[in-house]
Amino acid sequence: MRKPPPVLLLLAFCFLAVTRVAGAAQEQSNDQQSDTGAIPPGATTEADRLFNFSATRVSVAPDIDGFIDEEVWSRAVVLSGFVQEEPNEGQPVSERTEVRVIYDDEAIYIAATNYDSQPDRIIANVRRRDESPHNNDSFLVTLDTYHDHRNGFLFATNPLGVRYDAQIVGEGSGAFGGRFPSQSLNRDWDAIWETRARITEEGWMVEIAIPFSELRFNIDRSDWGINFRRIIRRKTEAAYWAPVERQFDETRLSSSGMVQGLQLSQPRNLQMRPYVVGGFNRKLADGASYVYEYEDDYIGDIGGDMKWSVSPNLTLDLTVNTDFSQVEADDQRINLTRFSLFFPEKRDFFLENAGFFSFGGGSSGRGGSRMGGGSTVQGFHSRTIGINANNEQVPLYGGGRLTGKVGKWSIGTLIMQTGSLESSVGSETSPSNNYFVGRASYDVGERSRAGVLLTNRQASSTDYNRELGFDGRWGINDQTTVDAWIMKTETPDFDGNDFAGQIQFDWGSPRFQVRGAYLDVGENFNPEMGFVTRTGIRAIDSNFYWTPFFPNSPYVRNLSPHVMYRHTTDRGGELLSTYAHLDWDMFLKYGDKISVAHNRSYELLELPFQISAGVIIPPGVYEWSEVNFE
Repeated sequence: MRKPPPVLLLLAFCFLAVTRVAGAAQEQSNDQQSDTGAIPPGATTEADRLFNFSATRVSVAPDIDGFIDEEVWSRAVVLSGFVQEEPNEGQPVSERTEVRVIYDDEAIYIAATNYDSQPDRIIANVRRRDESPHNNDSFLVTLDTYHDHRNGFLFATNPLGVRYDAQIVGEGSGAFGGRFPSQSLNRDWDAIWETRARITEEGWMVEIAIPFSELRFNIDRSDWGINFRRIIRRKTEAAYWAPVERQFDETRLSSSGMVQGLQLSQPRNLQMRPYVVGGFNRKLADGASYVYEYEDDYIGDIGGDMKWSVSPNLTLDLTVNTDFSQVEADDQRINLTRFSLFFPEKRDFFLENAGFFSFGGGSSGRGGSRMGGGSTVQGFHSRTIGINANNEQVPLYGGGRLTGKVGKWSIGTLIMQTGSLESSVGSETSPSNNYFVGRASYDVGERSRAGVLLTNRQASSTDYNRELGFDGRWGINDQTTVDAWIMKTETPDFDGNDFAGQIQFDWGSPRFQVRGAYLDVGENFNPEMGFVTRTGIRAIDSNFYWTPFFPNSPYVRNLSPHVMYRHTTDRGGELLSTYAHLDWDMFLKYGDKISVAHNRSYELLELPFQISAGVIIPPGVYEWSEVNFE
């Protein structure tokens, strides 16, 4: 019997260590907490204890018109005392900011009065739905509805009332202020919510209404995590109600405050989206002798989707004869590399709680990369369902999905059935397939977890692909995490070398951020329901950031020099590629940026590579440098 590679044994050991060590750490922290003084019910972090308020219940909902002048708002607690994250961390916000929160049976309502001493200099130019207002004056709220400091919802707007929302899973997976890519912020998720804003002589104000039917929560809890952020763009200033350390961003749910006293019932949420399409094609009849001799071909179809909140924790989605004709088109991208590009999911049916199915990572970000020839690995990518290798839509007969959170368990289950399709490219036919995905993750302590993933694609008894994976995170402390995962695939005619695994270390402070990762992907690793850029490799990935700030400088806000190195070999140790990146960024007081970068690359091309017709790069070793200035 063939033994697994030593690195995979190491990853499996790390996975088991997560559950044992983090569990012991939680028991110790619980013992320490019982010795403290009086704390608010539901408070589990220092931020909960210091930043909390009681929600105000109302019987009449406010009009969402951008005017905070109704009597119901006067009953709410006024939240102020915002603290800067940038540019002067820990200092009071430079412009007074007040927030009020109320709720009724249907929704939670948030009003923010953003005073401004120079309202004519407010920056607001983002108008498109789901375009981030980060580069405008803006207001953002995060809701940790399970109060687990891991999963939540994000809603943001600007003085024009733009709507931007996202789901947070795994506290953004240690994104360190966006410096490192995160796969746990689902920006494609869209909720139905309302906001209105307006600029006044005193600044700008905004009202927000978020229906409970759009959220997932535990009705047995009366406390949620909550936080607010205001950006004053002309001052490059960001301030939070409950302070967030500079090395993190708005997904840092463990730094959120707490709203208490919520008395919630299960929301009524049954959404049905039936569709009917019809039409006909007319063409000249074969052999017609007159132009009015036609052949008519009538077409029609019917189907629909249903979303049902089985409970505030669990959502059931069903689809029959699914139609994706209204789906947003993919961004147009030109691929000049040897590897597949990663395209995100755009179809609404697959976006609900999509982060629960997140599994894997890699050394080159979500979309693959030319930098160092690393590999992106995802255990499950929903675009593999209903779209074939030629990017053609395959008939989707129907299916269902159950997602949500029960206690400390986050779960996701998906079953879909597709039809066959005769491809328009060549004579290849895509067979009918049944797809199954099962994902579960268990929270351990405050910042650790352990999980499992199982996928199965079955066309026949001899045409299938299966995958089993385990992953875990060990939150050593507030600044340090260790993530590890391991996957194995099973495909007919593939024998051995079908494992992949990674271990990753992240550490961050206000001035320094460090990431190191090791990735091992076997030659026959074949996640047909997932995504992999490159197989048969071993890769080391390292990143280092230094961020000194200069609060007393009249011109420079901060520097951000950083280095990155990727080293990729085949599994026999032969060097395939390297990528070294040195960057020196300077951020000025009022938002301008000066950047100088030098990149050095090495690439071994073992086979000819055709970029386009007639343009072929021959095998050999290629080395080059780049210098960028902006």
